[in-house]
Amino acid sequence: MIPTIRNGLEAASHNLSVVSHNIANAGSNGFKKSRADFYDTYGVGLGSLPGIDLGQGARTDGPRRLHSQGSLKPSASELDIAISGLGMFVTTKADDANPVVFTRDGSFRLEDDGRVVTWDGRSLIDSEGQPIYIPIQRTDENGNRQLLTAVNISIAGQIEAVYGTAVPNKSAAPSEIVDLGAIALARFGNVGALKSIGSGQFVTTEKSGLPQLGIAGQANFGDIQSGNLEMSNINMTDELTKMMQAQQAYSASSRLLQAAVDMSKRLIG
Repeated sequence: MIPTIRNGLEAASHNLSVVSHNIANAGSNGFKKSRADFYDTYGVGLGSLPGIDLGQGARTDGPRRLHSQGSLKPSASELDIAISGLGMFVTTKADDANPVVFTRDGSFRLEDDGRVVTWDGRSLIDSEGQPIYIPIQRTDENGNRQLLTAVNISIAGQIEAVYGTAVPNKSAAPSEIVDLGAIALARFGNVGALKSIGSGQFVTTEKSGLPQLGIAGQANFGDIQSGNLEMSNINMTDELTKMMQAQQAYSASSRLLQAAVDMSKRLIG
């Protein structure tokens, strides 16, 4: 009896840990919640009838990541981008333990060298597999220095940079629009098998398979929404309900375990 109760106690504790992790990350951009999965265990007891399974409680099967869509929140930055539908952003960092990482967190920024990067300096990749650069300044055909004035990103992920003259009151060509390519998106045959490395970032595993690359709006990939961020896919009401259920299960298992221990002591003593 005691091993069965102990299994139930461990299962409830694991469920509490998963739900607490979800709640703690409810405000993180692009965070994907996890679900605690369990399976029944059986054993054969002395004198049991053939074909009769004796329950030994539940065992944890590891948390399962749920990659459902989170709600979109408007942002003031053109480089805050969200995916409405299927796909993940591809980022890279050559000197990192994980050179290629996938994420739904679209809070990008522009570095001084023109690279579009994540919060930890990973470069966003274009449809040609190269890091995306948006030069802060350039020189036009007439040798005039131009500064970046705006960035436009279409629902297909096409990036256009707008440049204007850097010399006030000078008669020069009007603003120029430069096409800088399209943002790459990735999808997986088994996205739930991706391995989380924290902060909404994922790497491939043998079970997830290799990524299929494409661009927004094609081959079932979702659309790019510039000026928006995807929130976590957590429903706080659901998570708080699950936490209360897990706490009740843990408390009940604790009382059962104490009762079983007391009963054993009386029988032995």
